[in-house]
Amino acid sequence: MEKIAIIVDSGADISPKLAEEKGIYYLPLYVNVEGEFLRDRIDISPEEFYDYIKKKNYLPKTSLPAPYDVINLLEKVRDDGYNKAIIICIGSNFSGTYNLCKNTEVSGIETFALDSKNLTMAEGFLAIYAKKLVDEGKSFEEIKDLLEKSRTSSRVFFTLESFKYIIEGGRVPKTFGKLSDALSVKPLVTVNPEDGKFHLKKLVRGEKKILKQFYKTAVENLEGAKDYYMFISKGDGLELADKLEENLKEFISGAKLFIKDQISPTLGANTGPGLCGFAFFRMD
Repeated sequence: MEKIAIIVDSGADISPKLAEEKGIYYLPLYVNVEGEFLRDRIDISPEEFYDYIKKKNYLPKTSLPAPYDVINLLEKVRDDGYNKAIIICIGSNFSGTYNLCKNTEVSGIETFALDSKNLTMAEGFLAIYAKKLVDEGKSFEEIKDLLEKSRTSSRVFFTLESFKYIIEGGRVPKTFGKLSDALSVKPLVTVNPEDGKFHLKKLVRGEKKILKQFYKTAVENLEGAKDYYMFISKGDGLELADKLEENLKEFISGAKLFIKDQISPTLGANTGPGLCGFAFFRMD
């Protein structure tokens, strides 16, 4: 008889507490703070991370889990009575976590690693959806197939105070940063789950216009939807996130699940402070 566990890495912005509530196993990535490797959301919280970078004016580096982390977790899952595991991974263009999980084998348990081709809750919602499918009695093969088909239904859109950090990570062309900084405009950035890369959707001037773009994006993607999840993300204590929540309240009220939280240190280390955005996952 199949007993299927769901595992998600910390790039999904599912906190350890939420993972426990949902019955999902948590695999943390690492943040390197002055030579000390700290487990994302376990050894260092988002609040501690942002306090650190504001004091030091420096963004720590990040790293994927160690091979023994994956092995130890899979052995725990097996010892908990599971014979199959599905691992939802941060997009392979952002981290080597997917390749590590895909190539790790532990005796006594069959595993499948999914390249979400995304990050933050656009990845996390796939894990929550996978657990829902397990609870509905779907088979291992059925869940694998449904996840592959549903990957493009999970999206994230966000803005940044500056392109500085995301450019330093080589994620977008340097010319975009010069344009953004010179004109004091706000970018609307997304991840395309077809290619798993950052894409600049729009550049607008001012807070009101970026909120308008967020609303327009929600209308384009969620108008008429009846079965979906939503997430409001923020990097540090941004008032803009509260305004975005108010701006999207009609869509939030219709969501089957709504989460609002800080993005994880491993993501914040690539975007810097000042990120604000939303994610959704459509199931209809």
